[in-house]
Amino acid sequence: MKKILSITALIAALFLAVPCHAQQNTQPYIDINTTVKREVTPNELFLKIIISEREYKGKKSLEEMQEAMLGALKENRIDIQECLTLNYMGSEVSYTTFSRKIKPKTEATYMLKLYDATIMQQVIASLEKRQISNIELAQVKFTKEKELKDEMAVEAMQQAQAEARVLAGAIGQEIGKATSISSWMNGGQTQPRLYKSRANAMLEDAVVDEVSYAPAIISIGKITYNFTVNVRFELK
Repeated sequence: MKKILSITALIAALFLAVPCHAQQNTQPYIDINTTVKREVTPNELFLKIIISEREYKGKKSLEEMQEAMLGALKENRIDIQECLTLNYMGSEVSYTTFSRKIKPKTEATYMLKLYDATIMQQVIASLEKRQISNIELAQVKFTKEKELKDEMAVEAMQQAQAEARVLAGAIGQEIGKATSISSWMNGGQTQPRLYKSRANAMLEDAVVDEVSYAPAIISIGKITYNFTVNVRFELK
């Protein structure tokens, strides 16, 4: 009988102890949400170049215009093997496969990768001198995104900690360790600013004085990244 009473008393004591234990472990805290923003200049630029025999009314062949395009790239010291690809029949083929054995076509689309907006402007000017004007800035990229993310993560955490200290200090308290951290990054995309070729500009604006024409300066839009952290700090 005594054993039964002892067990009952022990169970009752445990139930009574739970609220006290929970109350003792309740730790005041502060939540901080901070966002860091960065704008970066793309370091990879992709030009889409379309050559079509229709534009030359049969006076120049696709092969002749291809050679003219390659001449423009060599003039600007572009590494053709690395930077130029041919979008051929829906698939991407390396420049090294360009050959007379390929079945003749009347139109071809090329993708040219460049690393600098100034060089891009020079390449476009050289292409237009050779009557290649169907050109579009198709895509831009920033290849150092991983390094940028790490830098922004450190900056965001430091800002969150500094803000937490200020808020806690305003009520005479200090912050302790971080008990939870969550983060996310968004952005990283930009809409390329379309390049209007010389031929299209002359048609749309009815420009007849070719001497007074100056190629438009291409402005590359910056890429925006946002890195956000949510941190919970203990208060003491």
